[in-house]
Amino acid sequence: MLLDEVYRHWSVGDWTRRFDFYADDMEWGWSDEFPDIAGVYHDDETPNSRLLTWLSPWQSWRCEAVGFVACGERTVVLTRYRGRGKGSGVEVDADGAHVWTLRAGKAVRLEIFADRALALCDSGMAPNLVENLVDQLPVGP
Repeated sequence: MLLDEVYRHWSVGDWTRRFDFYADDMEWGWSDEFPDIAGVYHDDETPNSRLLTWLSPWQSWRCEAVGFVACGERTVVLTRYRGRGKGSGVEVDADGAHVWTLRAGKAVRLEIFADRALALCDSGMAPNLVENLVDQLPVGP
């Protein structure tokens, strides 16, 4: 899977690589949960300025993929964020999610979320997941 390589780097805090499968006009989005950097933009620098803004207060910041939910051209990656604050030394260990849009083998958009449910709803996958769960429920008395 194309995304495995990304998370191999991000899981060890390597944010410097621009991956070959990024489309030239790839958009980066941050949900409203990240007020200082929220919005969707065409960021062609790696790492882009909004990512650098996010990383600046952290001594270390890692993002691990813990699950993948694919539906059509979108893939939601369930993530685990881990970091340590620069000045405070406070450790963070939190769930999150990324919504990737892939077309013709290229990543055209990445949206970053702190809330997994919000990512699944925003991606349009929530109704499909609910339908799949309902289909798996036992029928009968």
